[in-house]
Amino acid sequence: MQHITLKPLSGMKVLVTRPTQRAHALSERLRALGAIPIELPTIEIAPPENYTQLDEAIMHIRTYDWIIFTSVHGVQFFLNRLNNLNIQNEVLDDIKLAAVGPATAAALASAARKPDYVPEKYLTEAIAPGLGDVVGKRILLPRADIASKRLPEILRSLGAKVEEVAAYRTILPSDLTRERLASVIASGVDLVTFTSPSTVRNLSAALSPQDFRRFLKNCKVACIGPVTVQAAEELGVRVDIVAKYHTLNSFVEEIVNEIRTV
Repeated sequence: MQHITLKPLSGMKVLVTRPTQRAHALSERLRALGAIPIELPTIEIAPPENYTQLDEAIMHIRTYDWIIFTSVHGVQFFLNRLNNLNIQNEVLDDIKLAAVGPATAAALASAARKPDYVPEKYLTEAIAPGLGDVVGKRILLPRADIASKRLPEILRSLGAKVEEVAAYRTILPSDLTRERLASVIASGVDLVTFTSPSTVRNLSAALSPQDFRRFLKNCKVACIGPVTVQAAEELGVRVDIVAKYHTLNSFVEEIVNEIRTV
C-alpha cells in the first residue's frame, strides 16, 4: 500500500484578506503546505485623491535628511510619482533611506537602491531608535492615507521635523459585499489571516459587528504583528496566532506551529 504523507495544513480552508496585488505570495506559501487559500481582499490600494502634497514633497526632495518607507506600496507609489515628474531615482543617493522590513527593503533595492537602515524588529515603531540623532532633521514619511500616527509622534518627540504625505489610499473593495461574504462563510473557513489593521477593520465594516464576531469565533485567527492584533482585539476578536517577525515566512511558520499543536 502506498504511504501518503499529509502536508502540515492539508485541507485547511484559509481566508487571505490581503489586497489583490499581494495576496498571491501568501496564497502560494499556504498552498504548498496543503492549505486551500480563499482570496477575499478586504482592502484595495488606490492612488491618492490628489497628488498636490506628494508632488510638493518630491519637488523639494533634496531638503530631506531621511525618507522612511513603511510598506511596499509606499515604495511603489512614491517612486512611480518620482518618475512621472521626470525626476531620476539618483536624486535619492544623497538622502538616507529607511525601510520597515525586508519586503519593503527589497522593493526599494530593486527599484532604486538599498536602504541605509532596516530595524532588526520589523515594526514601524522600531525604526526611530536606529536613525541616530534626529534633532532638527527633516524626515519624509510617504505612506497610506490612514497610517498610524505613532511613528511621526515618536520622531517629533525626539526633535525631528516630520512631514507625512499620502502616497496611496487603502479603500474598501467595491466587490466586498455581504452577499459575497455570506457565500464565503457558508463554504466553510478554518483560518482567517490578517496582515494589517485595515484588513481587519474593513472585514468588520463589510459585516454587521455581530456577524463579524460570530464568523471569527468559529475559526482560528492569525495576525502578522502587534498593531494588527490590537486592531482585532479592539473589535472583540480573539487572536490565536501572531507572527514573531513581520514577514510572510514567520507568519506562515507560526500558523503551521499552531496547527501542529492542535
